[in-house]
Amino acid sequence: MLYHTFPLAFPEMRDSFLASVINLGFVSVSFFFLLSGYILAVVYLHSGVPIRKSSFYLSRFARIYPLFLWTLIIDTPDILLRRVQLYGWAKALTETIATFGAHLFMLQAWLSWLQGIDSPNWSLSVETVFYVAFPFIGYFFWKMKGARLWIWAIGLWVMGQAVTTVIGPHFLLKTVRFHPLFHIWTFPIGILLAKWRSTQLEKYGASPRRQSSVWLALALSVLALGAVVTWGEPIPLANLNSGLLVPVFAIVIWACSSQHGLVTRVLSLPWLVVLGEASFGLYLIHMPLHHLFLWMHWETSKVLWPIYLASAVGLSLLSFYFIEKPARQWILKKFRTRSKETMEVASSAQ
Repeated sequence: MLYHTFPLAFPEMRDSFLASVINLGFVSVSFFFLLSGYILAVVYLHSGVPIRKSSFYLSRFARIYPLFLWTLIIDTPDILLRRVQLYGWAKALTETIATFGAHLFMLQAWLSWLQGIDSPNWSLSVETVFYVAFPFIGYFFWKMKGARLWIWAIGLWVMGQAVTTVIGPHFLLKTVRFHPLFHIWTFPIGILLAKWRSTQLEKYGASPRRQSSVWLALALSVLALGAVVTWGEPIPLANLNSGLLVPVFAIVIWACSSQHGLVTRVLSLPWLVVLGEASFGLYLIHMPLHHLFLWMHWETSKVLWPIYLASAVGLSLLSFYFIEKPARQWILKKFRTRSKETMEVASSAQ
C-alpha cells in the first residue's frame, strides 16, 4: 500500500532512506509467494495424509474469491471511465468486459493487456497456479530429506534467477514482473523450507532454540535488506521482482518460526493478529480506494493521506468480518466441506 500511494502524497521525500525502503515494496510479493508455500505445506503435508483435491481447491476458492470478486466489481468503473476518456464508450465497454472476464478466471497475470482492474490482484492469478499444482507437487518436495532439500532449494532459486537474467531482457519489464513463469520457483522453495523446519522439530523437539542464533539470523536479514536499499540500484529490477531476495526472506521465516521469546510475543499481540487477518483485505482494497482519491484529486494531499490510510485499514477490517469470513463459512458449509485451516493460517496462506 505504501509502495503504491506514499510517493504521490510525499514527493519531496523521494530521495530519503524511507522512500528507498518503500520503493522496494514490490519485493514483498515474493515473500508472500514463499510464505504461501510454507504455510500450505505446514497445514496440509505434515500429517502425511494425501490431500483431498476437491476439499483443498474449495478451501482456496472460499478463502480468496469472495473478496476478490467484490473488489473486482467496485474497481471496474475506474478502468471503464478512464478508457471512455481515451476511446469513447463503445471500445471502452468492449475492452473492459474482456478485462473483467479475464480477471474472473484469474488470467490477468498471463498477458499484460488483460490487466488493469485492481492491479495488485495479479498476484492471485499467480497464486492460482500454485494452488492448482500444490496437491500434485507438494508431497514430491515434502518427501525429500537431508542434502536433497538444500540442493533443490538452491537449484530452484538459481534456475529462477538464471531464467530471469537470460530470458527477461527479451520481454517487457511489465511482462517479467507479473507473468507466472518468472515466479513459479518461489512457491516450492517455501514447501522445502517447511520440510526442513519440520525435520528440525523432529530432531530437536519443540523446545526453544538458542535465542542468539535467531537474533543473529534476523540481524543478518535486516542488514541484507538495508544493503539492498542503500546500494542496490545496480541490481536489475526484474531479478528483484523474481525472488532474488528469497534466501533473505527464508531466513526471516525460519527465525520467526524458531523464536519463542520477544518476537513471538509481539507478533501474537491481539491487535496485530487482527491486522494480520485483515491483511488480505488491505491488499485488495487499498487500490480501489486510492482510485477514488485520484478521481477526487485528493491523492497529493498530505492532510488527507492519513485519512486514506485509516480508511483502507478500517475497510479491510470490516471486509474480513462482514465479507471474507461469512462468505468463506457459507461456501464451506454449502458444499459440506470443513477447511483444515484456521482463519489466521488462511490469512498467511492467501
